[in-house]
Amino acid sequence: MVNKCCVVGCRSNYSGNQSTPIFSFPTNEDLKNRLIRFVNRKNWQPTSSSVVCVKHLENKLIKKGEQDIRFCLIKALKPVPTIYPDYMETTSLLPAISIARRSLKKRLFQEDEYQTFLTNDSVLI
Repeated sequence: MVNKCCVVGCRSNYSGNQSTPIFSFPTNEDLKNRLIRFVNRKNWQPTSSSVVCVKHLENKLIKKGEQDIRFCLIKALKPVPTIYPDYMETTSLLPAISIARRSLKKRLFQEDEYQTFLTNDSVLI
């Protein structure tokens, strides 16, 4: 049985005619958490059979073997997938990290330059 890619919207290895190379989840916690975020599934944790296919990785992160049959990740580059399927939006099901905004009083405002623009833009006849 061929494992199927767990990324939302990816259909790799679902049809029996073509097999796509796959990679299991890393043991490094930082890389594993980044990969879980990329998979984009709500309240999901990878199992021992969870995999991600090569279609989500940039070519610079992959080392190809003889005749492009075998693939391995270049671990020194800390490979994290970045490519979603073309037909899928990249909106996340996970909550966005919120950043506190500065108060209005602390923001810098520019003076209204509309009147200056109108006088400079007028055409002399």
